[in-house]
Amino acid sequence: MKFDFLSKIDLSGMDEVSVKSLQALQDAINATVGDFMNDTIDKKTFEDKLNEVTQKIDSEKELETVRKELGEMKEIIVRMKGAMHKNEDGETVFKSVDQQIEEQLKDFITVGKHGEKSVDLKTACKQSPGFKKSLTLVMSKKDVEPLKSTGVAPHYNMTIDSQLSVDPRSQTVIRKFANVAAISTRSLTYAEFNPGEEEAEWVPEGGLKPMMSGTLSEVTINAGKVALGTKVTEETLSDLPQLVAEVRAEIINRIGLKEEEGILSGTGSGGQIKGIGSDIPTFSLTTLKVDKPNTYDVIVGMYTQIVSMSNMAYRPNLVLMHPLDYAQMQLTKDVNGQYLRPFRIGDELIQGLRVETSTAIKQGDIWVGDFNYLNIRDVWVLTITLGWENDDFTKNMVTILGEKRLMVYIKKQYKTAFVKDKIATVIEAITPVTVGG
Repeated sequence: MKFDFLSKIDLSGMDEVSVKSLQALQDAINATVGDFMNDTIDKKTFEDKLNEVTQKIDSEKELETVRKELGEMKEIIVRMKGAMHKNEDGETVFKSVDQQIEEQLKDFITVGKHGEKSVDLKTACKQSPGFKKSLTLVMSKKDVEPLKSTGVAPHYNMTIDSQLSVDPRSQTVIRKFANVAAISTRSLTYAEFNPGEEEAEWVPEGGLKPMMSGTLSEVTINAGKVALGTKVTEETLSDLPQLVAEVRAEIINRIGLKEEEGILSGTGSGGQIKGIGSDIPTFSLTTLKVDKPNTYDVIVGMYTQIVSMSNMAYRPNLVLMHPLDYAQMQLTKDVNGQYLRPFRIGDELIQGLRVETSTAIKQGDIWVGDFNYLNIRDVWVLTITLGWENDDFTKNMVTILGEKRLMVYIKKQYKTAFVKDKIATVIEAITPVTVGG
């Protein structure tokens, strides 16, 4: 995680010495973050060093935002570091969601004779500010990947944990394929390139090198917050595995589903993030024709549009479909009643191209893309708050509230790495036109 405040300050009126001083300050911040994440310094030293940096920032008006963002970044870094540990191979990895919940409640857990773990949520809340106990959860790539199959239908590709009441997919599947990172600000300004039509050329000795005539422009986006709460009895959540199951199934999973909707079709208003859907091009590859096309042909056609129009610059890695359309495709048969299903092992019709289902995709629609060019930026890691509202205490009820803040974007020059359309529209486009009867 890099902290960059110089790009947000008008340096035109500063002398060279002042600019270099600010650059040194920024470098010192990032070096301190690196030392902390690499275990070179402990948490106290990390916080002390950042406090020293904060004191060096003077009272100039343009640096007020810097001080605020530095404080927010410090909190995010500490949270992320607390969710990490070294595995058996000495690699620094994120702890599982179960481990993070248990560690943050360890002072309120008792172990029974047979190893059962119970949580005293009432004491945990009473001893916390405002009678609300906060749990900070950092999700790794591993947490969003499906688990290994154990005999269920191939397209599910998961193991069902007996402690969970629903599918254990903890967050949107899109995160597994996208460019995901944490940031410390509620808004983000990025530069995107508006390219010309030039292409790279072979150049003879001493020849003139071709130059692109495109221009750079800046775009600013704002974060949106997604949240969900529920009330349960204290007795229900006194069992640690049950608490973990409820948090994962009823809070994390549901927030992930709503996040998925926002990533694809968020309006940018009413607290929502601005989704990527309105900027994705539709199918336009008119030269491809297929006899009696079906949904499998639609996927190949959309993939071909992306790779051919980009001269192989992009490699689509994800197809998103509604579950009903996916089921209909899987059940397609030939004239003899035999299933077609030309997928490779792991639901890959084309090598490296996964097919996944999402209820955030409308029935009849389909998306294909190189989701490496989708940027997801997390402002807040997922926070779970346990506490009381109104007369919850006397009723032995506990309110569980989960929330996170994020933003998403695709730079303009990379939007052709994606294509979306209606399945029926693409089928019509790739069907040969018959002349006469």
